[in-house]
Amino acid sequence: MLVISGFLTFRPEDRDEVVQGLLDVSELSRQDPGCVEYWWAEELGKPNTFRFFEAWETEAQFEAHRAMPYEEAFNARYLPKLIGVDANVYSVSERKSALGM
Repeated sequence: MLVISGFLTFRPEDRDEVVQGLLDVSELSRQDPGCVEYWWAEELGKPNTFRFFEAWETEAQFEAHRAMPYEEAFNARYLPKLIGVDANVYSVSERKSALGM
């Protein structure tokens, strides 16, 4: 399993447009084959900074997701507006419920 997490920061004047873009890309991404988790959240105490978390069954499915037309359109529209960014990829060997710990 592959996990990707990080953040994107935008200017305050771009916030409403960015939020709509994140809603749209999230809805489509969650339907992609291999998507285990996909979400965005605005960071508390840091307005206009949006943290993301994605989990994919395989690296190939993540790469296929990145090549989707809606993903490329999101990147073309919003990445030039970034004023801050960080992202990391993690390889995960196992997944199990934390409820019985």
